[in-house]
Amino acid sequence: MRMKQNFKRKLIASAIASSALATFSSGVLAQTNASQADEDVMLEEVVVTGIRASLERSMDLKRDASGVVDAISAEDIGKFPDTNLAESLQRITGVSIDRRNGEGSKVTVRGLGPDFNLVLLNGRQMPGASLEDTVASGSRSFDFANIASESVSAVEVYKTSRADVPPGGMGATINILTPRPLDSGFVASVGVKGVYDESSNDPSMAPEISGIYSNTFADGKIGIAVTGSYQERNGGSANAQVGTGWRSFDENGGWGGVNFDAGNHRNPPSADDIYSTPQQFGYGFTEFERTRTNGQLTLQYAPTDDLTATVDYTYSENEVNSTYNDIGGWFNFAGQSTVFTDFDSPSVQTPVLYAEDLTGADLPMGVGEQSSLYENNSVGLNIEWKPVEPLTLTLDAHSSSAEARPGNEFGNSVGIAVSAYIRDHQIVDFRGDMPVLILDTLNPDGGSDLRVEDLHVSGSYFRNSQMKHDIDQVQLDGQWEFNDDVSLLFGVAHTKSEYSSAFSNVQRETWGGLGEAGLLDEAWFNEETILDRFSGDYGQLSQEDANFLGGTNTEPFNQRYSFDFYAIRDFAAQNLDDGAGPAECADGSTWYCAQAPNQFNEINEESSSAFVQLNYDSEWGHMPVGVNVGLRYEESEVDTPATAQSYGPIEWLSANEYTMPEEGDPVVVQDSGEYDFFLPSIDFRIEPLTDVVLRASYSESIARPNWLDLRGGTTYNTGVRIEGATASRGTPGLDPYKSDNIDLSAEWYYDDASYVSIGYFQKEVSNFIGSRVVPEDGTLENTPHPGLGLRAQAAEAAGAEGAVEIREYIYANYADPDTAYLDASGNIVIVGIAGEDPNTPINVTEVANSDQTVDIDGIEFAVQHNFWDTGFGVIVNYTMVDESTEFDNLTLNDPQFAITGVSDTANLVGFYEGYGFQARIAYNWRDEFLASTATGTGNNPVFVDEYAQIDMNVSYDVTDNLSVFFEGLNLTEENGRTFGRADEQTIGYYEGYARYNIGARYAF
Repeated sequence: MRMKQNFKRKLIASAIASSALATFSSGVLAQTNASQADEDVMLEEVVVTGIRASLERSMDLKRDASGVVDAISAEDIGKFPDTNLAESLQRITGVSIDRRNGEGSKVTVRGLGPDFNLVLLNGRQMPGASLEDTVASGSRSFDFANIASESVSAVEVYKTSRADVPPGGMGATINILTPRPLDSGFVASVGVKGVYDESSNDPSMAPEISGIYSNTFADGKIGIAVTGSYQERNGGSANAQVGTGWRSFDENGGWGGVNFDAGNHRNPPSADDIYSTPQQFGYGFTEFERTRTNGQLTLQYAPTDDLTATVDYTYSENEVNSTYNDIGGWFNFAGQSTVFTDFDSPSVQTPVLYAEDLTGADLPMGVGEQSSLYENNSVGLNIEWKPVEPLTLTLDAHSSSAEARPGNEFGNSVGIAVSAYIRDHQIVDFRGDMPVLILDTLNPDGGSDLRVEDLHVSGSYFRNSQMKHDIDQVQLDGQWEFNDDVSLLFGVAHTKSEYSSAFSNVQRETWGGLGEAGLLDEAWFNEETILDRFSGDYGQLSQEDANFLGGTNTEPFNQRYSFDFYAIRDFAAQNLDDGAGPAECADGSTWYCAQAPNQFNEINEESSSAFVQLNYDSEWGHMPVGVNVGLRYEESEVDTPATAQSYGPIEWLSANEYTMPEEGDPVVVQDSGEYDFFLPSIDFRIEPLTDVVLRASYSESIARPNWLDLRGGTTYNTGVRIEGATASRGTPGLDPYKSDNIDLSAEWYYDDASYVSIGYFQKEVSNFIGSRVVPEDGTLENTPHPGLGLRAQAAEAAGAEGAVEIREYIYANYADPDTAYLDASGNIVIVGIAGEDPNTPINVTEVANSDQTVDIDGIEFAVQHNFWDTGFGVIVNYTMVDESTEFDNLTLNDPQFAITGVSDTANLVGFYEGYGFQARIAYNWRDEFLASTATGTGNNPVFVDEYAQIDMNVSYDVTDNLSVFFEGLNLTEENGRTFGRADEQTIGYYEGYARYNIGARYAF
């Protein structure tokens, strides 16, 4: 039976790529009974290293696996192809990545995003923890930026589901493999690297060091492996953003819409069109420092050939600190003039030139810090025992945790704004890839410059977000080999997951200014420009257009101040008071600090499972054939205690700023849910011709909901707008996503390390979980809204237009103690009056299972070719993905269910290996895709524009032991961009930068 012999010949030759699968199910990697002589022969093959050897190992795994599997293997232990695991994974057919700070973070497989993919470490389910700026995070996905590639021997992507593979990876199951000393033998190496990141405003070389030691003792019965790495990186970013997104309207308009009866308007939308307006606009500049520490200790003991025990401990820590400065402002939606696109109706029309008369509105500049610490711990035990010849038992247990928390005393995301109240007229030009801001100001000297003496301290926020995810898991698997052709796999497992998150936000709503102008020391501020940090194209405004829009200036605003967070914070804490009381800061200051979390979410999830799988490997008429038929049962129970908070009357602080203050102590609410599934699978493969493999697979798989989708209670945002408040809530009884999967593929392995493959896949996704915005009027008690009551109606009846004029009217006519109070600066703050003002309307974003079924299908094509013995080779792959539903940009308020992240992807990699040189150049492309179906403005989407990146690396073996290398990422400095319902509705423009690594590696 040629296929099985081929598998045995290559198994240990591929040990680097597959040794740790012994901790997976015994059926994931078939056990062999090769003699010691066979092992000696195979160990001779292990000495082959380098690019070609790595490709051969990965190809062998793909060829010999059941179902569709792709892998990337280390060229040698301690020498993974890329610095970042996600960067390597994107080279696999159908895999694309999300980037954070220019570095691969999370992966999407076949159009299914990070939360649809399950990440394993040596066959074990790994927890994930992440932080969000404005809420606690509920993501289950693992962040590949937290683990260094130097301690990884291979990463495998299982695209088809099997009964013996843990559930949860509806897109794919990704297994990270680390070295096992009894397989690796003696290995010792150390590497040093310097990283130069051009994204930093002041780039410098950052150090990295890594090492591995592996050895065996007592005649190969005891093994020890130690890996470690320490990495620093400095970088930055520059962006231009409509930060909270665009508001969309039909002919009926609404708050935030355009008053076409006033101002000047070119190409106004027709009655059949949808149109949008930007909520705000600004520029942001960030500098960050990242320190990542990884380590792993593995001990193995094999007293006999029939018993192997493995104990391992893995630790990773990733600390990210950043400082930002930004400048921009909100729109008041009054005094508008516009120039719209002129597409055929019905269509989405966009004001490519949008202007407002602002009459002394604030021009805020923010300074802040983001500081997060990510820590992962995992300790595990694996015992593999063969009590009798046909039976192999594997017991695997691990306890793992992932924690994300603030990195300093002020919280994970903090900021203070200073404002100059000088915006007179504002235009945003959206005609280019990068939008730009054009201002007329009320500078007292008659110019348009921004001056320090005009600045007030204004609003601030101190956010404290925390998340922890613990997993305790026990698995017992077995394999009974009836004969050379038939084996039975079986197993049971119990997994306990505990998720907890906490959040607080001390937000001072003093956006109208606090204290007097001129109090801030000019020494704290550095005057800088804006546009020199960007390379994007933007339109030049003509004087004719400026005059049409009501302005005078045609040049983009190009002035800002960067300043120190601590200087402003300390000054405000010591000298200013908003009258809202202390926040009990640890350093004794009054209110510029974070507070202990007061919003909590806890979810306890316990899952029990059992599986059975029959494997058949034989020949049909001299054609090698393999069939795997399995069934998995999965049962889960969810318990969700959470907090609920009461609120008081809404306070109107400035033109567009309202707050809903918390009152009283939160109370605990609790809910629960449960579900169970039978998940069948079948894989069939046949070799009708030599080196040609045909596959067909059917399986059912699940992906569990985002943690916060399961939470109990409702979370209200204290920041309110004129149209009302916003809130979000989960559904503890949610069922997981479920997918029926079909895979068909043909593969031709026509030479060593060379093959061509084409495959078709289809996923029918049900139990779809989607978010929708549900309006609720007056349901939250004791929250009268002053902008919607009798006083506001009287102002409108008297001719007041827009938030500024309505508020001024109320000031003039209702300034008495019963209807307003004075803040610390003597400004009147309007408060809602129960019985007169209605309780605030609330747009609640909630999640629910849908009856809708979504079909995802696609075609994958891949070629890996080595040009004979020249050392040159090429890898080409392309994935086309389509889904049966898509976001309808012409639908405004109805809930829409669409899977995010679906896009085509392509990779082109050229490489050379010879005479001590190794070189790669890689082109990675991803088409545009839907990233979100809702933003801070409601049911308005976020699309990510298509993106391509070129990376390269070159190394040279100076001696048999010493090699030097150079790497470059994003060599062409490609920029990123997001947009809304139309391509012209830029939400974010993100400047792209190159990053370079230079280093050396010494193997003992």
